[in-house]
Amino acid sequence: MAVLGQQAVSAPSIRLADRAYVAWSAVAFAYAIAFLQRMSPQTVGLSFMRDFGTDASGVAMLASSYFWGYTLMQIPAGLLVDRYGVKRVVLCSMAASVIGSFAFALAPTLPTVFIARLIVACGDALVFTALLKLVAQSFSDERFGLMSGISQVSGYAGGVVATTPLAAAVSGFGWRACFIVIACVGLANLGCAAVALRATPANHNAKTLTSVLQASWLALGSAANWGCAMSFASHFAVVTTLAGVWGIPMVSHYFGISPSAAGGPLLAFMVGNAVGSIFLGHAADRTRSLDTALIRISLLRMLLVAMLMPAIAHTFGLLYVGVVFAVLGLVAGGTVPLILKCTKHLYTAERIGVGASINTTSAGIFAGLAQPVIAFAMVAASGLHTGPDTKLHAVANDAGYATLIAILLLMSLPGILGPLMMRRKLILGKQA
Repeated sequence: MAVLGQQAVSAPSIRLADRAYVAWSAVAFAYAIAFLQRMSPQTVGLSFMRDFGTDASGVAMLASSYFWGYTLMQIPAGLLVDRYGVKRVVLCSMAASVIGSFAFALAPTLPTVFIARLIVACGDALVFTALLKLVAQSFSDERFGLMSGISQVSGYAGGVVATTPLAAAVSGFGWRACFIVIACVGLANLGCAAVALRATPANHNAKTLTSVLQASWLALGSAANWGCAMSFASHFAVVTTLAGVWGIPMVSHYFGISPSAAGGPLLAFMVGNAVGSIFLGHAADRTRSLDTALIRISLLRMLLVAMLMPAIAHTFGLLYVGVVFAVLGLVAGGTVPLILKCTKHLYTAERIGVGASINTTSAGIFAGLAQPVIAFAMVAASGLHTGPDTKLHAVANDAGYATLIAILLLMSLPGILGPLMMRRKLILGKQA
């Protein structure tokens, strides 16, 4: 009888565990699509410029519209997930992404492109916070680091698709057809998530939007929390600007190769991201001094970015650039678990949604403001805006990309200051 009782208890728990993984897979897949959307401007940029008769400012608009939509929804993301639960938020998020993707694929003018990308970004903005919340609810604390790291890898998988595979698909079928397919895949995943995710329990309504908003307001008064936000914003803006907007055009220009071929180093970057998230994320669980580790990894990222200067890249060739991007991916992948670890220490597991929202909002504002400035500086340094014979398909020359690298190095500085602002609170947290 005892054996039968044991079997009766274990069978439902196994089924619950299986359902947790299925639900996690659906939301992780949505995050992969969101990451693909974020990284796509570099891949479709040249085709986009040709079809709409624009220049680098058009690509910057494409990237900036996504960052602004992503940013506008970050604080609401944490509030909505904490108040209404993962399922309702994720389903609304997926629906917005699907609608925006269809609208982007069919957009006839630049203003409609901006609106469509804004809709996509508003939907995608909810996914990562919901995914973190789902991991915290579905898996034990001892597995939070591993599952959050693997969750990040799911995004990098979407980033991998946004490099060489998407570039090849765009070359063969056009960017509009590709985004119609992306929308259809998102729609199918929406159906899977609707079945796999459990409904929010009735007693979840104990929290109110007011209480969660108050927690967010109190968090904004802490210098340590701002240091955490600065660290993430610096990392996000630098890495996304380089690998998600200008990476493929830069490599294509350096070596006179097609965007599809130029996707190779960016593919290496995304693979490095995945490896770094798992292995360096595992090491982060054993790191005693998170602030020192973040400073060191920020300095290493700056060195790697500087190694992509045009003169150095021309000297050492395409293989060298591919290796630099791969190592940069390892560093970027290892940075995120460190920041998530700091976020959990500063905000506690109870308010990690608020912390994630503040971090990503800061990152979106920083990245969104940076894109037009970077585009203007690149065009000005390249001299492509002058003269009647300007070629619209040319994004920038060596001077323009040198300016890009210099700006990225300046944008990296908050990643060094941020950990210093967190240091005291992290030490007190360990002592407690």
